[in-house]
Amino acid sequence: DFVQKVNSDLVGKVVNIASRCAKFINTKFDNKLSATCAEPELVQSFIDAGASIAAQYEAREFSAAIREIMSLADKANQYIDEKKPWALAKIEGEEQQVHDVCSVGINLFRQLAVYLAPVLPTLAAQVQAFLQLDAFDFASRETILVGHEIALFQPLMQRVDPKAVAAMVDASKDSLAAAEPVKVGKKKEKKVEKKPEPKVGEAALNTS
Repeated sequence: DFVQKVNSDLVGKVVNIASRCAKFINTKFDNKLSATCAEPELVQSFIDAGASIAAQYEAREFSAAIREIMSLADKANQYIDEKKPWALAKIEGEEQQVHDVCSVGINLFRQLAVYLAPVLPTLAAQVQAFLQLDAFDFASRETILVGHEIALFQPLMQRVDPKAVAAMVDASKDSLAAAEPVKVGKKKEKKVEKKPEPKVGEAALNTS
């Protein structure tokens, strides 16, 4: 169950980007991405991250690679959340903004799929077909997709290659440990030094 949750969280975060953006590109812009990249610095930061991710894969530090990819996926989703293309689509005259935002989203999604290819080859193959790209290796990520035609979005795989499970689990454990280092430390200190202090802290929390 734990492994299933980790896998769905990771793939869900990435696939979510495509599903949120592709429907607008498909239905409103004849399957074509914007002719210009509205966020070149953001997209370039994702491209640049490939160097460290590749190095981590080569060093067999799979947990570190997956953790960095997950962080990028969070940034991509945050960008879409902030721009809200679904809200812009309801405003007359904001068509170009919708086109630009969703095109950036597709570019960020493409980068993530390339980085996940070593552990999610099936997903990578599906994304390559969806984006209609001839190449999908790490070197191909250097080119930003502008004025590019994509296929109709289809549901993408939701299951991770069994060979990648160990790396996913390790990455998840690392993420959980990194997310609550202070909280764990405080609990240990209180238990070792003084027993009454946690009770006071708990009472304070209950009254707040």
